Amino acid sequence: MAVKIRPVDFEDSKFVQEYASDYRISQTSNIPNPYPEGGGASWARMVISRREQGISFVFSIFEEDLFAGIMSLNAINNDDRSAELDYWIAVPYWNRGIGTEAAKQAIKYAFEDMKLETIRSACLAKNNGSFKVLEKNGFIRANEFIFEDGKFKGEIGYRYQLNKAMNN
Repeated sequence: MAVKIRPVDFEDSKFVQEYASDYRISQTSNIPNPYPEGGGASWARMVISRREQGISFVFSIFEEDLFAGIMSLNAINNDDRSAELDYWIAVPYWNRGIGTEAAKQAIKYAFEDMKLETIRSACLAKNNGSFKVLEKNGFIRANEFIFEDGKFKGEIGYRYQLNKAMNN
């Protein structure tokens, strides 16, 4: 399996539109359902702008040169050298280790190229695939919480953390 990540470019918006429109993606992520027409294009413009501002770095994931999902370093905080790792994998690529490998590459980029010290993430407790991606990459479960608002209000979530010192 040849998994690679690269910064999102506008051409990726058509794949985001296609795969983010699958309702199963919205079941465990903040992606809306139904996914809005033109949402991929407006999303791509937004994340490219955020990259230019230095507040987010979003990667497209490819397996064998086929688009397979999104891996993001969001909420970049240069004061405490931290970011949030967020991701979704296109449904046809679930349960193939693609998220785990893409996360490994994004973590390496965050620690080596961006010089971050801490990466945090959160997921729904019922999202086994997501927390396995994190745990296989060395993240430690920091705590369990209840979503207080939004579409997952009342559901259980897990917060994770990975420190650069733990990753060496």
